Amino acid sequence: MPAPPRFAAFLLPLITCACLEPPALDELSAPLADLGGVDTWGPLDGTPIPSFPDDDTGPPSSNPGDDGDGDGDGGAPADPALAQLRLTEVLVDPPGKDGGADSPEFIELRNIGTEPVILDGLRIDARSWPVLDASALGLVGVSLDPQALLVVQRWASDADPALAALHVIDAATFVGFLHSGGLRNADGLVTVGAASAVADELVYGAEPEDRPDAWIGDPVPSPGSARSMCRAAASDLDHDDASDWSDCAPSPGHVSSEPAKAPVEPPPIPPGAVQIVEVSANPPGPASEEKYYEFIELVNLSNVEVELSGCRIGDAPTHDAPGVDPLEYLAGDGGCDSPTCLAPGARALIVGDSYAGPIGPIGLALVLATDDSTIADGGLTNTEPVVLWGPNNAVISSYRLWSDPAGDPLPSDEQPLHRVDPAAADEAQSWISAPPTPGE
Repeated sequence: MPAPPRFAAFLLPLITCACLEPPALDELSAPLADLGGVDTWGPLDGTPIPSFPDDDTGPPSSNPGDDGDGDGDGGAPADPALAQLRLTEVLVDPPGKDGGADSPEFIELRNIGTEPVILDGLRIDARSWPVLDASALGLVGVSLDPQALLVVQRWASDADPALAALHVIDAATFVGFLHSGGLRNADGLVTVGAASAVADELVYGAEPEDRPDAWIGDPVPSPGSARSMCRAAASDLDHDDASDWSDCAPSPGHVSSEPAKAPVEPPPIPPGAVQIVEVSANPPGPASEEKYYEFIELVNLSNVEVELSGCRIGDAPTHDAPGVDPLEYLAGDGGCDSPTCLAPGARALIVGDSYAGPIGPIGLALVLATDDSTIADGGLTNTEPVVLWGPNNAVISSYRLWSDPAGDPLPSDEQPLHRVDPAAADEAQSWISAPPTPGE
């Protein structure tokens, strides 16, 4: 740090008399931060791009190389034309495995302006993706023509890195990355622009704790599995509210021609319609492995179809406890058109997305998975409750919300607990230990 001017005369003799060798450059340099090591991939020229740490959700200045000038990569200030970018489509819950080779999550942007947009200063913050910039996506030096599209795709960390290479199809530029963290299904938030200014945002699902100041009114309802949220092709005006958006079939690289319409929320689940009837919190095997075999079974006791998209599962009596997980379609059939719908009398299993138990021999049960490797906060325990939450944070059904959840009956014999009468209240006397019957 330079000395203040008033000390310059005092320091000059010391400087002129000093005969010391200057310190080596590497002695003055701070050690490089450890960015973590999840995935790496290379752009077309083979130059490696740093991988993202799983928890990279920090402020703009946390981006590697960000010097605070708004460009996100330590270079020249961001192109003001980045303000021309608009979100046009977001797919948070593709069919099959989220981030699988044939089922990437994606967000799509369009340049609605009349001039090209230089993407060097681009910044994308989409929960729970890492914060992305042009350097990370291989977009430095790339511009987006007027009315052209940019599609950013996320594959799981075990996918082929070649999938993430930049390529152009017609007027759409596709880029991607590999990462273990997927877009949130239940309470999502996407912002795009430069590090110093947001060009567009989308709030969907449940109300997030830190929504953008510009967003007006309620979030856009999550459309459910295999459906996108789309902005209509003619909707260049940005109202920053749910009226800009509707659900649609996924069409990355093609702007939807469907007119914007008011989002349709699924009908609420009637009280008592869906019940937790079986909980396997202590399956056979070593404790370190049992969480991959845990499951929860639901049944629809009503005479109407119920939509489970937007529901979440947790192991605590509060809806905002750590580990409360959104549910995604994994397998099976609930007996109605929507992949997350449950017909009257039908059953559904809830598992972690690393579930290692039987999937095939489970009858006609619908199988829903959490968005991480286990159910709730690191898996279930013998005395923790289980709560199924609706999209409005109402309790749909519960297990072990007792006055003494540590009391009997306990799953200490490595068998699930079953509700003796599916319509019975959640009380200790309503549960017994018995062999597992998932899907039956």
